[in-house]
Amino acid sequence: MKPEISCSLKYGLFAGASFLLPAIYHVPLMNFLGLTSVHVFFIGLTAIITLFVIVHAYYTSLRYERLEDKLEKRYRLIFEKLPNCVWVIADDNFRILTANELALEKYSSFSKRFGDKLFTSLFQEPEKVKFELIRQPYTIRNLVMIDKNYDPRHVDLFSMPFLYDGKDCVMVLAVDHSEIHHSLHENMLLNDSLKEQNKRLREFSFVHSHHIRSHLANILGIINLTGDQDTISREVLNMLRTSAKKLDKEIKKVNQILMEQSDINANETRRSQPSKVIIFVDDDKVQHMINKRILLKINPNLELVFFENPYDALSWLEKNMADILLLDINMPEMEGWDFLKLMEERGIKMEVKMLTSSLDPMDIEKSYGFDMVSGFLVKPLRKEVIDEFL
Repeated sequence: MKPEISCSLKYGLFAGASFLLPAIYHVPLMNFLGLTSVHVFFIGLTAIITLFVIVHAYYTSLRYERLEDKLEKRYRLIFEKLPNCVWVIADDNFRILTANELALEKYSSFSKRFGDKLFTSLFQEPEKVKFELIRQPYTIRNLVMIDKNYDPRHVDLFSMPFLYDGKDCVMVLAVDHSEIHHSLHENMLLNDSLKEQNKRLREFSFVHSHHIRSHLANILGIINLTGDQDTISREVLNMLRTSAKKLDKEIKKVNQILMEQSDINANETRRSQPSKVIIFVDDDKVQHMINKRILLKINPNLELVFFENPYDALSWLEKNMADILLLDINMPEMEGWDFLKLMEERGIKMEVKMLTSSLDPMDIEKSYGFDMVSGFLVKPLRKEVIDEFL
């Protein structure tokens, strides 16, 4: 028998017995209790049954709440320990209400600011996240999220609407396949490198076997022909001179191939150039990701520190040293010029380059009031511009 049917029958039998038996045997019970009034008997019986129901209901409710808390803790533990990143977002404004441990570890430690951060702020292209679709069970593939280190993560999103704290919400799970993308990219680079090396080896082999050796054979043959003569005719000398020039030309080709290889080695050597500490203060997360990839491609030894919040950046600069600061002019918390004033007030001195989307003459005018500002950089940064200030 099912538990709910068994429980219903037990309480039904108890309720029936509580009223039926006293009604049938009320006279013996009254004599036993020494009561003479039927009204008093039934009032007392009703009071006892009512008290029993109240006490039983209280302990049943208490037990239910404890069981519910226990289940909630278990579900919460499962939610926290899931091997994928999971967020719960509000159905109306799509702000993050909570996230599991892996999501906080990979994407941001914003647990104290739940409800303030939009879920779309985690994406390189927020417009691809269609909320009218994820309000229902849905899958969005091949999106790029930006983690807390400003690296791109290739993910597929799976959404499921549900109730959270009595409100309509959406649970979103991200399946990360960045490692697969990374491995494919590395394999493609390795394949291109091997193709280039094979091409150079084929060129070298062709020049060596078909050109250098043929001209060398000509020279040796001519020398053998003239070995028994006391003097070498002018025609023979011209032939030797021609073969020598051709041999020299082919040797230069070989040198060119070797020089190209030296350039490749030089690029590898460039990667070991000294490190610099560069600070970025910009509210645009995508710009951080782009700048990080460009800079580390030029010099992988650079130490890059990124801040979306200018107040966090000021606190860091008070305690740490850096070589150069790249400061965005327009930020929601404060303008770049206000940031520079706070730097001066706190005694922070370093080279600063202002980041801007379009160069405004008024900004150039303002920069004259700050000795720290050494120039302007237009976003997005280009390799040529980066090479200059590095």
